[in-house]
Amino acid sequence: MVWPSVNYETLDWVSSAEVREMMSRRAKERMLKQYESAIVPRIADASLDLDTDIFAHLEQVALQVARFDAEQSNAILPFTALLLRSESFASSRIENLSSSARKIFEAEIKEYTGTKNAQLILANTRQMEEAIKEPRVSVDGLLDMHRVLLEESAPEIAGMLRTEPVWIGGKNLYPEGALFVPPQHTYLPALMADLEEFCQRRDLPAIAHAALAHAQLETIHPFADGNGRTGRALIHILLRNRGLTNNAALPISAGLLRNTKAYFDALNAYREGQPEAIITLFADAALHAVERGNWLAKELEELDEQWRDLDIGRKDHSAWDLLALLLHRPVLTAGMVCEELQLSDTRARSALKRLEEVGILRSSASAVKGIRAWRAVEVLEILDEFAEGMGRREQPPTALS
Repeated sequence: MVWPSVNYETLDWVSSAEVREMMSRRAKERMLKQYESAIVPRIADASLDLDTDIFAHLEQVALQVARFDAEQSNAILPFTALLLRSESFASSRIENLSSSARKIFEAEIKEYTGTKNAQLILANTRQMEEAIKEPRVSVDGLLDMHRVLLEESAPEIAGMLRTEPVWIGGKNLYPEGALFVPPQHTYLPALMADLEEFCQRRDLPAIAHAALAHAQLETIHPFADGNGRTGRALIHILLRNRGLTNNAALPISAGLLRNTKAYFDALNAYREGQPEAIITLFADAALHAVERGNWLAKELEELDEQWRDLDIGRKDHSAWDLLALLLHRPVLTAGMVCEELQLSDTRARSALKRLEEVGILRSSASAVKGIRAWRAVEVLEILDEFAEGMGRREQPPTALS
């Protein structure tokens, strides 16, 4: 059986009163009267027919991902938190949201408001954290993850299926010239239930399973905003459910980010009943994620060794405990050190002062509240270099409405 393709139906276009108020008389007269909207097929029981060499490649990729995950579980240093953050950074960059590592970590400090992009990326990190806790894929779980993503930036739509048309490309106010118009909102409950059922399958290779589920959610486009980031969070639930990533978040979005044109082309091919492109793209992205994850681990291990060769002080000095914390919390306040390491304020500040004296930390105060924060510049440089190594993104179409 060939993988089912998207069909289309012709619908009458009706603008909201709010939109019509924004338009001139001439624009109203020229506005399109009808548009083509997707009819998305059910896939819960769909058969997947792939060449044997693709199946073999998927098996090899799965083994490498599982090996990488096992290595992270045995690592002395706490890289898993940074891997998850790196994945959220990459997923956000696909949506044209970027920020320096410093700004993103500063956004975690309540006394630092942070930039808008940093706040949005931080919300994506929280969403990823929720994703890896989910025991199984469910519609309710996806809605909860969407709520975490948008509860601060767009609370009016957070955690809810859309109730209006959305489209990719074309005009801002109506879908003339749109590259793709997802299905009517009335179809969403049934399509999401079907996706949930599909995600429970165990007869598909794990990487292919995650790729297909992701592509189906992007085709359904169930939310008014945040579909891409939620769809990439879905990948991590499935990889964990299938036993590939029990310990660490695979930064697979870093691989997708290398060539966003190929990513969007593969999603279009999926809608035409050709799933091979998105599956092979995910396999390649997973291999790239393993490569980049290993690079990150190696760089941080070498940095930790360099730090420990410095004359920090007695082995019982709290500064030694702070070193390990900096590898996954490279920007923090004295209060955060007290909480994380269970230290008194005096001992926390002594540790911060000592690491600042030997050049590991630099400090600055919030422009708003004057709260001083310390940052491990070299860790932030490694994370920024990791982000740059994800590849330069090509400009994708933007989802509107």
